[in-house]
Amino acid sequence: MNKKYIDYAEMNIEHIDLNLIKALVAIYEERQVTSAAERLGITQPGLSHALGRLRDLFDDELFVRRQGGMVPTAVAEDVYGRVRPGLRLLQESVEVPARVDPRTLDRTFVLGMNDYGAHILLPRLIHRIAVVAPAVRLKTRHYAHRTQFEDLRDGTIDLSITVTGGLPSWISQEILFEETALAVAAVDNPMIGERLTLDAYTACPHVIMAPDGSVRNWVDEILSELGRSRTVQHTLPHFLAIPPVVVGTNLITTTPRRIAEQLGKSDGLRTYELPFPVPPHHIVQAWRRRQDRNPVHRWLRGEVRAAAAEVA
Repeated sequence: MNKKYIDYAEMNIEHIDLNLIKALVAIYEERQVTSAAERLGITQPGLSHALGRLRDLFDDELFVRRQGGMVPTAVAEDVYGRVRPGLRLLQESVEVPARVDPRTLDRTFVLGMNDYGAHILLPRLIHRIAVVAPAVRLKTRHYAHRTQFEDLRDGTIDLSITVTGGLPSWISQEILFEETALAVAAVDNPMIGERLTLDAYTACPHVIMAPDGSVRNWVDEILSELGRSRTVQHTLPHFLAIPPVVVGTNLITTTPRRIAEQLGKSDGLRTYELPFPVPPHHIVQAWRRRQDRNPVHRWLRGEVRAAAAEVA
């Protein structure tokens, strides 16, 4: 059988063990044999045996071990795309959704988020939880941009509040709301007039929120497309560290609009519309796909969704 093309018409699909398909889906979504075996409730040798049968069936390696996990081949990508929707439909047709009574729910949830999520969404979520599920406890785990996926894979966090785009295939996501950006500077910044121009924006030294110390972000990509650049003078670990640094200086910062609007309420600061178009991006909640049908997890996502509706 050609390794780059599977003729499904030649295969006796009726005799394919459904457990093999479940094994393929688990390995594809987990990218680790150990965690896939735990998900299926079987031993690691048992899953390795199933993978061997799958490789014989499709005459392809299907998954190649690389640093960081099992990487699917083109055949595995094709098979997964064909069987996953049907398997999900089958699971949904035989599962009876359990009811969750939040009044008696006694559980700790760990949420991954950066300063933005902790500042904008978390207070509303905590207030909701206190009313509808008083025994539920929330813990947060801070992450730098794009570093939370290992925590999701390891199960050390239940849910991540992040920016859409570039999420691994084993993650499900739901859009919560849109976010744009504003500039924040001192009201007496001598380099800025009544309106923030592109010349003034690029002339001012910048301060950015970057826990990892990075001096470049999406702003620099936009400026580069415009043939311009800026000087990042300082990097700070938290949004709330910015106001006392900017007040009374010629520094400028660019932050998410909802953060900027709150920073702009500080004495001595003012917000400005950016002097270039900024496409909005989506704030999402992301979780391991294996939790799609988990009733307790679905309840948690519903509460996050409701809290986000108050933000929007």
